[in-house]
Amino acid sequence: MIRTLRKKFIAIAMLSLLGTMTVLCATIGIGNYCVAASRADKAIDILYQNDGEFPVPDGNASPSAHAGFQVTPETPFETRYFIARLTAEDAVSAVDLEHIAALDRQTVVSTIEQIVSKGTAKGYVGQYRFGRFENKTSGYTLIVVDCFMQLQSAYAVFRVMAAGLCSARGSYSFCCWYSPSAPRAPLRKTGSGSGNS
Repeated sequence: MIRTLRKKFIAIAMLSLLGTMTVLCATIGIGNYCVAASRADKAIDILYQNDGEFPVPDGNASPSAHAGFQVTPETPFETRYFIARLTAEDAVSAVDLEHIAALDRQTVVSTIEQIVSKGTAKGYVGQYRFGRFENKTSGYTLIVVDCFMQLQSAYAVFRVMAAGLCSARGSYSFCCWYSPSAPRAPLRKTGSGSGNS
């Protein structure tokens, strides 16, 4: 009886802990993923506003300033991207591959086709984050940024958290099934008789 109650108490406590950890880990993981996407979108906006180039930094960038995208002297060398200009009929009119080395023209064309088929203003195609901007005259511009490192970091956080949850689940199983049994009270010996004469 006591052993059963002990198991129930451990189960309730561990399940509460697992539930809290699951919500917390999911929030952190999704938040980290959203921050990576937001920073990529900011970089894309900056590139569009500056004709495909990063502006000269003002020298006030600080890692602790805010979580958004900041332009530093190293940003043009760290950020890999390409720019494609398309007509209103989705035909590619120009492609700038000066700032990316991982893609050849055939792969770029395939990536552009996938982006066009999505029909959205922003999103992911594999490891590439893209932004679509309508031109003032006709057609539109696609700016595609390689987010391999950011996505790798976000997925690494997910894997670490999943491993932590699995460890907690294993601890729960161990505590539940291998908890020591409660000590039993010694049996009282009864006499063989009441001393009858």
